[in-house]
Amino acid sequence: MRRLFTPRWILVHLLIGGLATLMVFLGIWQLHRLDDRRARNAEIELNTTQEIVNATQDLRATTDEWRRVKLTGRYVANSDISVINRSQDGVAGDNVSAVFETENNGSFLVNRGFIPLSANKQPAPQEPLSLVGFVRPTQTRRNVGAIDSSTKGTTEFQRYDLERIKSALGLDMSTSYYVQLIKESPSPSTQWPSPVPFPTVDEGPHFSYAMQWFFFSFVAVAGWAVVITRKVREGSSDPALEQTSA
Repeated sequence: MRRLFTPRWILVHLLIGGLATLMVFLGIWQLHRLDDRRARNAEIELNTTQEIVNATQDLRATTDEWRRVKLTGRYVANSDISVINRSQDGVAGDNVSAVFETENNGSFLVNRGFIPLSANKQPAPQEPLSLVGFVRPTQTRRNVGAIDSSTKGTTEFQRYDLERIKSALGLDMSTSYYVQLIKESPSPSTQWPSPVPFPTVDEGPHFSYAMQWFFFSFVAVAGWAVVITRKVREGSSDPALEQTSA
């Protein structure tokens, strides 16, 4: 038994204990992510099943994200911008957008959809339209990533940072959310842009990941227990130890 408390074995005990504890915490973290995913799915389901309402400045993306809104009016000329480095169905391209001025409720940035790099970008149509789309929140840069310019005249951005886009366009519009297009009426006669698809609403792999981390922790502890048991048996059957005890 004494050999199991040498500095080397103490280090082994600490490493196995720390590793097992870390994997348990990773499993718990995945379960928390599962809870967050379920809460978000419930919110998406609730908001997407509500009736379509007029887009107004009173809606807030923090609580109304994925609500369907309708807009009647026309796109503002020369307000086209691109959110670059996007992909859809495995094809690289951009999301093209333009400011839509409604008849009574102000102006909103509309993500008209995806266009591949190989296709020619055309400006938004100028005739009167009716739109239906989803409420989506403004996007901001985190700790890493390219920084978007807010210099007037900029037309390419990395994300839907509405404050920067508003400054670059020099236009007044709602800055609490943008609209992700579902359909236009009358329908466009061109293939592109293609509306951005609705996200997959599922629980993801978080539960299976959690079970894997718990299993790995169990294997580590079980393996450690097997090794310790063998060492104890080896020590008790050591002839040198038996002679010493005699």
